[in-house]
Amino acid sequence: MFSFFQKETPEQLKAQAKVNYEKAAALKSMSRESASVRVRIALLAKAHLDSVFIEGAERTGTWQELCMLAIANGQEKPQAPTPSYFHRVKTQGTDNHTYTWIPEELTDEVFNIGARYQTVQIDAHQSIAMVQRIADEICQKDLKLDAPFKALQFLRDELEAAGETVNIPVGGGAAALGEVSSESEEQGKPGSPAG
Repeated sequence: MFSFFQKETPEQLKAQAKVNYEKAAALKSMSRESASVRVRIALLAKAHLDSVFIEGAERTGTWQELCMLAIANGQEKPQAPTPSYFHRVKTQGTDNHTYTWIPEELTDEVFNIGARYQTVQIDAHQSIAMVQRIADEICQKDLKLDAPFKALQFLRDELEAAGETVNIPVGGGAAALGEVSSESEEQGKPGSPAG
């Protein structure tokens, strides 16, 4: 017997997350309803970026431990981790969960930023600037929003709690990335003040 209350499978929910993103990116209308759809998808993309960054850092940490064990036991190192393209996140203000999706190449990029942060190849400020550039691209290019969201707010909060200033504005991820690179180069020069 067919049930009207049959739950969707995770695979169906994942497929719907991708369709929702793609539909929002394809919207031509600038109506209030279209703007609402774009903002909703932007909030899901924000949660996705946070989740992918954390996944990249955590899975890379675990992978490094497994590599050390493999080397100690004379075994081959395991393959490096890859990202999940769909993430299950809690819906803001509810106990419900939903799946999120952004284009795979952007997910790969954020996962790698999380991995580089974990392996101390880049610092928190560089990570925020790099992910903010991706957030800016999603909001401005794909979703056609005037105001991008703040990427990696949890990392910004951690830095501010530690007394550090975070000068990476929304919409300025690419510019901030250049500023971070300039600061890093200056700090590496003899006689330059250390960060």
